[in-house]
Amino acid sequence: MAARSLRLQSAVVLFAFVLLIFLLTAVILAFLPQDLSDLEGRNQDAKATGKSRNITRVLSNAAEKGIEVTLTEEELNQWLANQINGIQEGPLKDIVSYRGIWIRLKDGSLDLIFEREAFNRPHTIAMNVEIEQLLEEQNQVTSSIHWRGGRLGQMPVTQGYLRLVLNGYRELADVMSPEVDSLKSLLEGRTVVTLKESSITFTPREIGNSIESVSSF
Repeated sequence: MAARSLRLQSAVVLFAFVLLIFLLTAVILAFLPQDLSDLEGRNQDAKATGKSRNITRVLSNAAEKGIEVTLTEEELNQWLANQINGIQEGPLKDIVSYRGIWIRLKDGSLDLIFEREAFNRPHTIAMNVEIEQLLEEQNQVTSSIHWRGGRLGQMPVTQGYLRLVLNGYRELADVMSPEVDSLKSLLEGRTVVTLKESSITFTPREIGNSIESVSSF
């Protein structure tokens, strides 16, 4: 009986040790920022590398006139850096400051990244977004947006964890309401969205290729 009790205690200690290592690793990864040096349109000082086209006007024209338009990661990030001036509020405003909002375009999805500075060190929060599109009758395209989790620093997290930071993304949508309205018009119509690494293209269905379904974003 004593031997069994000793083995049980050893197992509990081992489990607690492994759990502690896991939690420490998760905390460290959460506070280590992800590498943003590959983002086009952002320099090492978290500033824009230049000015882009007027994205608001480009999206509005695409929605109203039904024209094809391609936007690059570089000009999207340049535009965001020049247009969005974030202000950190709340109980952490004295130790946390805003650095930028960025987009990383991938094949089939994109990351929306908040970059902040805390205790003189950069910190990142990223949310991954996908859009699934299905072709229906009369070339109508139905789009569904999916949030696929993201990263707190370098630590991958599920969608549930990102509920803690959803307010920041909602505030971004409010600030960008003209662009969001144009995107809604595009996605609710006959526009096929093709997302590749470093670029996103909006193609009216009338000049698009014949397809049965499209997976974008």
